[in-house]
Amino acid sequence: MSWLKYGNTESLSIPTGAIDRALAYGSSQSGRFLRTFLYYGFNEDEAHRKALDGVMSHIAGGGRGSFNHRFAQPSRDGHPYLNKLYPTDIFPFSDVTQHDPETDMRDGLLAGVRPAVMPKVFYTNSSYEYWGRTASLIHTTLDGMRDLSLLDNVRAYSFAGGQHGPGRFPPVYTSGQQLANPNDYTWFLRSLLLAMNRWVADADALPPPSQYPRIADAELVWPKDLAFPSLPGVGEPAEPHKAYRVVYGPEFRTKGIVTVEPPEVLSTFPILVPQVDDDGNELAGLMMPEIAVPLATYTGWNLFRPEAGPPNVLSSMQGSYIPFSRTLAERLQNGDPRQSIEERYQSRGAYIDRVTVEASKLVDAGYLLAEDVLLIVSQARRHWDYLMQGN
Repeated sequence: MSWLKYGNTESLSIPTGAIDRALAYGSSQSGRFLRTFLYYGFNEDEAHRKALDGVMSHIAGGGRGSFNHRFAQPSRDGHPYLNKLYPTDIFPFSDVTQHDPETDMRDGLLAGVRPAVMPKVFYTNSSYEYWGRTASLIHTTLDGMRDLSLLDNVRAYSFAGGQHGPGRFPPVYTSGQQLANPNDYTWFLRSLLLAMNRWVADADALPPPSQYPRIADAELVWPKDLAFPSLPGVGEPAEPHKAYRVVYGPEFRTKGIVTVEPPEVLSTFPILVPQVDDDGNELAGLMMPEIAVPLATYTGWNLFRPEAGPPNVLSSMQGSYIPFSRTLAERLQNGDPRQSIEERYQSRGAYIDRVTVEASKLVDAGYLLAEDVLLIVSQARRHWDYLMQGN
């Protein structure tokens, strides 16, 4: 990217100086790569110039990657059984410098980046990353007791009621006990990409405010304090994925040399999760209209089906879709404490009107594009018909 911006690119038929800014987008593993890239200072080229002007790290949670050390295996991430204890979810997690008294380490993800080469940064995460990718550590203190302030060049957006990658619609069963979560929050990414480009081009063209759950507003809580309702056929949420204080050897942090394998595990960092309402839907974060005006409970967690894994453990990358009952009689018969669709909305038209209002609010706030509203509302109609006309 530095070569394209500053060098002679006649071989590509690109005039020198034609590219004045560069953005990077990475999702999941490549999002963790971008966090690692910034942490190691690679946004500064050999001539001490800024390579990337904007970075969008999507569904990376609080992780980095197994990219730049002895025995590195880039495809490794972190799960309770799969890929356990590979160096991905390791300190530091937040951009700002924090001190970990247990290990006496002091560091921050962007602590070593010079202001002259600091890019604008967006962190976007679904609900799953709070359950399965240690996302709360991006914006909380290491003891889990307080919110952290983000740097001026950083915005964070959580997509309420989403799984790692949106499931298909109509929803299907995969590795989880519940239907996979079809909440398509990716519409937000279109508007945020344009917001990032405007911000990079004009420092005064600020993007829309960060939206994520906060401790101070009781929107981010300890897992034991999650107020998830008791729903028929739905198990209790399992423990979220943990981040560990791990010793890989005395030269791991300075030279990337692993000498302790398997690593020595000291303790865990506290992981917090988004709080929910009486329906089990989250209180905070950016909400697609179908989350703000729900026909179902959408979670960032799902438990393994017995055929796929331990039934009390988080299903990898999966969220849950748990539809409301259609009528009062049906929900009473099922023993479902959530109001039925019939009780919530007078008609299909009334439901669609509310979805349209919520979509318009998001457009006005800069989180959705006006040109996308018709398609989003069309999907809401399809969703209503899928549930109310049988599936």
